[in-house]
Amino acid sequence: MRLLNKKGISLIEAVASIVIITFVMAAALTIIVNVRNQTLAANEKINAIEVATMIRDDIYEQVTYAELVSWLDTDKIINSNNCAGSSTPFSCTILSYDLDGKEYTGLITITFYKPDAEDLSYGVINFKVTVNYYSTRTIELVGMVYE
Repeated sequence: MRLLNKKGISLIEAVASIVIITFVMAAALTIIVNVRNQTLAANEKINAIEVATMIRDDIYEQVTYAELVSWLDTDKIINSNNCAGSSTPFSCTILSYDLDGKEYTGLITITFYKPDAEDLSYGVINFKVTVNYYSTRTIELVGMVYE
């Protein structure tokens, strides 16, 4: 039996090495894309927190406890679609923010909770600002207006 010359690689070895390199590159690309998405989401979250904080501060400045108590007969959910028709005691412009080139107008919801007996005894009204910031991710920032 004659031995073959062993100076090169066979076709099977070449195909196997290409398959292994392809798997490694696919895994690396998946990791890079996931890291990029997480970084973008983290940056968007920082901006969303800033927007929610500005809205909370605007509510503190524009509304008094007495105005909110007289307005809140039930829990109220306010967004850019229903703000004008709900006769809010604050300006609907607080729902319009543009930060770092992103418009947050349709992504903001404010929920005011009707005060119960304990809230009334302490003189507080609780509310929550929700901002959708990246795909389906949201942040919630709670606030309180007090007497």
